[in-house]
Amino acid sequence: MNRIFLTTALLLLTSSASFAQQMIPKQKGFEILYSVFPQAPEKYNYAFNAGLISYARNGNYIFGVAEYSRKYNEYINYDIPIDTFLFNGGYSLYLWGDLMRNVNINLGIGGLVGYEQINRGTEMIYDGSIINATGNFIYGANGKLSIESYLTDHWVFVVNGQLRFLKNSQTGQFHSLFGLGIRYNF
Repeated sequence: MNRIFLTTALLLLTSSASFAQQMIPKQKGFEILYSVFPQAPEKYNYAFNAGLISYARNGNYIFGVAEYSRKYNEYINYDIPIDTFLFNGGYSLYLWGDLMRNVNINLGIGGLVGYEQINRGTEMIYDGSIINATGNFIYGANGKLSIESYLTDHWVFVVNGQLRFLKNSQTGQFHSLFGLGIRYNF
């Protein structure tokens, strides 16, 4: 019986310690996310993100993320690959969280800048068609809504949805993404 009591007391102490370590101003974090384009064909459409965050007051944070994405556009019997390299920087506002702040909802807004490469830089398609532009510098803005759940005092599970507006993109101006990831706060 004493072992059960001591185990319960130890669990309560560690959970209160994890509450004390969450979202401290100037605390840093590293996150990795995997995202998909929900409106694109299912063949190999993905995005990998890796970035840093720095917490401000009240659970808000500044983020900087580097991203590589690959998306395919269908052309007759050929899928044209589109590779995008982006840097995304912005600010995320804390909207809501439970009493212990183990589950949080944040709304972020940021700016995007990067490069888009179409068909790996090759102008000619297999049937002799020519692509007008094989690469463009792109820029724009994005908004994201994320649900963040603390697994421990350092590890955070992140689910987010993004809507992007990109100028100079050959694949359209509006893009949406849905992603899952993990963050380590140090």
